[in-house]
Amino acid sequence: MLALKDVQLGSGANLLFRRVNYEFEAGRITSIRKGGVLDGSSTLLKCCAGIISPHAGAVSWQMQPVEHMAAGTRFRTLSYCFEAGGLVSLFSVYNNIAIPLRYHGICDEDEVQMRVQQAMAQLGIDHLIHAEPHELNDVQQRLVNLARAFAIDADVLLIDELQTGMSHFMYSRIVAQLQEQAARNKTIVMVTTSGDEDDFADHHLLIRDRALVQRS
Repeated sequence: MLALKDVQLGSGANLLFRRVNYEFEAGRITSIRKGGVLDGSSTLLKCCAGIISPHAGAVSWQMQPVEHMAAGTRFRTLSYCFEAGGLVSLFSVYNNIAIPLRYHGICDEDEVQMRVQQAMAQLGIDHLIHAEPHELNDVQQRLVNLARAFAIDADVLLIDELQTGMSHFMYSRIVAQLQEQAARNKTIVMVTTSGDEDDFADHHLLIRDRALVQRS
């Protein structure tokens, strides 16, 4: 379980979240609906991933504080999928997914290749395996970020605004893959915007007044 305990992000005039308490369940998909352009949703996901630290409170995975996890363990456990960017321009799509697996010693080279190919095929982007990041559109960049999370086989997927620009057919295919991940007991947290389809989610939250509230 990914748990937020009294989490505060920002301070003073730049306060984004105040005393957030929530537990994201394994095997479930949670949709967090944005409350505005500068609502801090991306910052919250990055905090959950251990990329940034909260100003107060704590984020924990299976009762272990995320900030105390070794870098390699955190990488294998918590995967943040960027809305934009997140790819190294010097590397091909293949290596943007493969190099982190090698660096953190997740698997041997044969399995690295298998994982990359499988993840990209699952998302319907295997034809981009030799492409360069600058050749990708925004949707393709987000899908490569998601493919990397699939290849890592992280326990928690933190996905930032996935749907924007996708066709209904493409999004339905991706949702089916996310549901399959949840069925494998993965914890999936998605930031969505007004108009995004998220009926498939198990839990629906909304960012309001610097807090996470239940959305009916």
